[in-house]
Amino acid sequence: MRRSKAAPAAAIVATAVGLGVILGYHPSGGTATLPASVKVGATAGVGAGVSAVGTDQTLAGGLGDIQVRVSAQNGKITNVGLAKLTVHGPQSAQITGSVVPQLIQETMAANGGPIQAVSGATYTSQAYATSLQAALDKIAATGGTNAALGTGNGNGGVLNNSGGGGDGGGNDN
Repeated sequence: MRRSKAAPAAAIVATAVGLGVILGYHPSGGTATLPASVKVGATAGVGAGVSAVGTDQTLAGGLGDIQVRVSAQNGKITNVGLAKLTVHGPQSAQITGSVVPQLIQETMAANGGPIQAVSGATYTSQAYATSLQAALDKIAATGGTNAALGTGNGNGGVLNNSGGGGDGGGNDN
């Protein structure tokens, strides 16, 4: 039985090409598809009163990043938006696109008090809450009735993770 000398060479070339493709793969960044009511950008979250931008927070696992902007007047949140939102991969974009509106709605309803982490989106919830708290602390530093919005108001932060699957599993984003 004669072996072709080309077969081992072809296998080596195919392996090298395949390895090159795998090592060169980088998931593309994307923007989550958000409802029209949720704005991202320079004017998102700007409303009546004082506006502040929270810290830029990376979603765990390298899934993207988020930065919250909040406006408040007389101790009441008047608007919430995203100064920045970048996600990597279609699953992350899909989850973030459905979660962010829920978090914004909870923020408005709780007026700076604790919000619930969204089950299955722990990373997004945590990053959102951390950025939100930083923005609220900046607004609180302006004093007056807005001072109640800061961490010093006794709520220990804005995220209340009771019951929201934070096991770090494959769908926690």
